[in-house]
Amino acid sequence: MFRIADFTVRRRKMMDIITCETASISLLHISSVKSHILSTMKGSNVSSILDESYENAISSLNSLQSNSSVLQDSILRKHSEDNKHINDTLKYLLRVGVSMDHLNKLAVIHVSGTKGKGSTCAMIESILRSNGYRTGFFSSPHLVSVKERVRLNGMPLSRDKFRLYFWRIYKQLLAYREHSRDMPSYFCFLTILALDVFLRESVDVCVIEVGIGGRYDCTNVLPKTGTVGITSLGLEHTKLLGNTLEEIAWQKAGIIKRGSDVFSVVQPSECMEIIREECRKLKANLFVVPSELKAYQWAKKPALINESCDILDILELNTSLAIQIATNWMNKNLSEMSQENIPSIVTEQTVEGIDRCFWPGRLQRILYDTKKTLYLDGAHTLESIHLCARWYKMKSDSQYKRLLIFNTTGDRDSVKLLCTLSSMIKFDAAFFTPSVPRDTVTCVDAINHNFPFELQLQRCRQNYEYWNQTIQHKKGYLHESIESVFKQIDEDFVFKGETCDILITGSIHLIGAAFVALNLERFMYTSTTK
Repeated sequence: MFRIADFTVRRRKMMDIITCETASISLLHISSVKSHILSTMKGSNVSSILDESYENAISSLNSLQSNSSVLQDSILRKHSEDNKHINDTLKYLLRVGVSMDHLNKLAVIHVSGTKGKGSTCAMIESILRSNGYRTGFFSSPHLVSVKERVRLNGMPLSRDKFRLYFWRIYKQLLAYREHSRDMPSYFCFLTILALDVFLRESVDVCVIEVGIGGRYDCTNVLPKTGTVGITSLGLEHTKLLGNTLEEIAWQKAGIIKRGSDVFSVVQPSECMEIIREECRKLKANLFVVPSELKAYQWAKKPALINESCDILDILELNTSLAIQIATNWMNKNLSEMSQENIPSIVTEQTVEGIDRCFWPGRLQRILYDTKKTLYLDGAHTLESIHLCARWYKMKSDSQYKRLLIFNTTGDRDSVKLLCTLSSMIKFDAAFFTPSVPRDTVTCVDAINHNFPFELQLQRCRQNYEYWNQTIQHKKGYLHESIESVFKQIDEDFVFKGETCDILITGSIHLIGAAFVALNLERFMYTSTTK
């Protein structure tokens, strides 16, 4: 019997939220006298000319995005510049007063992987919060608002808090530039902001989701990570990370630190070998978690155990990983020792965290109106699309019109994804659109310089042509926005009395666009039937 350590966590009084202008400034300081002088001389000038609104903060943040040509240069380098992203992150952290000593004071859980790392991180955070800990959570990408990426106690930063943190950091970085382009990238800036927030807000523990890869990711600036997680691995971002599972595993295992407790799901043998070797070199402790929840003893059984679901195996795997990671950190926090054995039972507080966990845009079903049910999943790899198709096929009604809305970004293999979907489900129509909510107004949070509208539309046209010509489906349609797609769905199906089950998948950005276009923001923080 595989069991979880029993422990008692004394409920802690939640500290009052402090703003970025409080006395904690004394913790994070600029030690360089030169930097202080620069701040005094330049800071006031910068401040006087900037509109420090939330909207302008997002516009300024978006200006740090790489355009598509810069991104292609990065792909050509294929992460060959080793620690460039980490070194840049460290350089800019120092400029805003965050040193390695400060980072060492952060209690961190770091998670990499290909499939399910966002939802696993969300469950880890929920379990920790349910056990009385004050949590920070950094994830990517966002659905609707960039504020979603940085969370305190499960909730995104408020507009005002995000604005205050953003401008304090942004103005400081502007003041210390050595040349006009001496600013962090979009993701690097958000990593810095998140770490700064977690330090200043005095969280008990922060859960950090890797952006891309792991070994050379900006988040790997963290020097001391006692608990590490690796979710299921598969081929992704191959132009950046490598073309084989071994190369992918090497990148993902790069977040392991000396002496870490490392938790992984069962991996392909070639991946497991790489992870074991990394642990051996760094004298880290490797634990492979149970694949099924029946391996545990429960103070109270979670709702997931009682579900009858064709994808239960995947949900159980991610839940098992989250339980192990969260429990390991809590036990070490109490005893300050590595947990080599895992006795006793899963506590009621932990089960409460499992049951309350909600991660929007992933296997999410929304009853939109009497004629339309939405099935939203940000699947973008072959394995996750297969899982998505299984879920949709099981949950949707074969008597209704089955419609697909699809888009991909980056180096995703659209052909393989569409082949998987079409082989598993007979759709009555497919719609291909960029991840754009409406034909007119564009939300500032949704601007994507990495994959601009023209490139997205070109990709959509290729997907549309492949669907109609190669897969030989009669009904494929090309659109320029989610709003436009739903106008046609209403005209061709709903107004004729048809009931529609609509699958929206292929990209998290597409899911976010759907939330905005259909005014679904209220469903971002409330669980809906799966």
